[in-house]
Amino acid sequence: MNAFQQFIDLSMQSMGIIPLLALILLIVLAVAIERIAFFGRTVPSGARIDRELSAIDHRQEQALREIAVRYRATVFGGTLQAVVDARHLDTPDAMDRYVDEAIVRTMPQLDKHLWLVNAAVTLGPLIGLLGTIIGITESFNVLGAAGPSAGAVTGGIGHALIATGCGLIVAVVGVAANSYFDKRARLTILQLDLLKLMCINRLHLTDYSVGKVRSVHGSHAAVQSAFVRPVGAELAGA
Repeated sequence: MNAFQQFIDLSMQSMGIIPLLALILLIVLAVAIERIAFFGRTVPSGARIDRELSAIDHRQEQALREIAVRYRATVFGGTLQAVVDARHLDTPDAMDRYVDEAIVRTMPQLDKHLWLVNAAVTLGPLIGLLGTIIGITESFNVLGAAGPSAGAVTGGIGHALIATGCGLIVAVVGVAANSYFDKRARLTILQLDLLKLMCINRLHLTDYSVGKVRSVHGSHAAVQSAFVRPVGAELAGA
C-alpha cells in the first residue's frame, strides 16, 4: 500500500508524466511478447519447409500442394500456394514475378504493431524530458518562495530525475526489442526468398536441362540423317 501511495504521489507531482511512461512501457512489453511468440513460430516453420522442399521432387505437384496445405496457416502459406499456382508458367521470370507478389503481400505480417515500438523509442525520452522540465520548474518555484527548505528543493529535482530515468528505460527496452525483431523479420524474408529460389531453380532448371538434352539428341539425329541420306543415294545409283 505504501508503494502504491508513493506511485500516486509521484503521478500527481509529475502531472501524469510517470503514469503515461508506465503505460507506454506496458504497450512496448505487450507488443514484444506478441512478436516473440509470432517469430518463435515463424522461423522454425521456415526451417522445416526448407528441409521438406529439399527432400521432394519439385516436378511432383501433389507433393508441393501437400506442403502448401500443411503450412497454410503460417507466413509461408501464401508463398507456397503461389509456387503451386505458378508452376505452369512458361518462363522462370514469369514465375519469379508471380511469387514475388505473394511475398510482398506477406510483408505487413512481419512488422505488425512494430510502429508502436518505434514511436515509444522516440516519445519515451521526450516525455521524460517534459517531466524533467516540470520537476525543475517546481524546484525553482520553491526557491522563489520565502524560506525554502532543502527537502522541498530536492523533491522537485528528484521528480525530474525519476521522469528522465523512466523515459530512458522506455527507450532502452524499445531499442532492444526493435533490433531483435528487425533481425527476425530479415531472417523470415530470407527464408521466403530461399523458398522461391529453390522452387524456381529446381523446377525450371530441371526442365531446361531435359530440353537441352533432347535438343542435343535431336541435332545428333539430324546430322546422322544428313550424312546417311547421300550415302544411301549413291548406293542406289550404283
